[in-house]
Amino acid sequence: MQTASKHLRAVFCTETQNPSVVDQLYQFRKTLFVDALRWDLTVKRGRERDQFDTGSTIHCALFRSGNLIAGFRAIRTDRPYLAQSVFPHLATFAAYPQRHDVWEISRFGVLPSEAGSITARLLYSLMFHLAYRCGASALVALADLRYERFLTQLGIRTRRYGPPQIVGLDETGKPLSLVAGDIPLANQRGWRFEALLKLAADVEIDDETLVLGSDRLSA
Repeated sequence: MQTASKHLRAVFCTETQNPSVVDQLYQFRKTLFVDALRWDLTVKRGRERDQFDTGSTIHCALFRSGNLIAGFRAIRTDRPYLAQSVFPHLATFAAYPQRHDVWEISRFGVLPSEAGSITARLLYSLMFHLAYRCGASALVALADLRYERFLTQLGIRTRRYGPPQIVGLDETGKPLSLVAGDIPLANQRGWRFEALLKLAADVEIDDETLVLGSDRLSA
């Protein structure tokens, strides 16, 4: 396995706390999700953002040597969130949660140039770092079947809210199937999961959110 660069820095913040970092994330999301993956999303002035990017949304930006290479956002499910609002039909086995201790992870992405590197694993490690700091009991997400399999390879245990359903086309023009579900924190165990958590130790973390408090962890 490749090792992480020692020039990695992650920032957790809201848009109010760090508008510059979040603006970079909006531009990053346009480049990745609209230009590369061809998602049908609204773009204004070169930035992709939607109604779920509110003052309470927590953003994570991962930088290598000052360059933004990955990110995601986190929204508490007792507030409006993407999966429940836009894809309600994907939850047929179980209802979407509406709880302060369950968070949705969305707009999770890594630069295409980072494909095959350790970056995606680092981003998942940071996701769990956030979840534990927030006292989350579960993380809700939408995933295509490729990423669902990738989670299994990382040792992450998931629960489906319903069967996969075709919601559109992928970047190659083939049908895109999504599945809704969650990652229950209490069910995560095993050596692969423990190894995943340790990856965050290679990242300098700037935590600007009120949920997490103010701290810095350095490699």
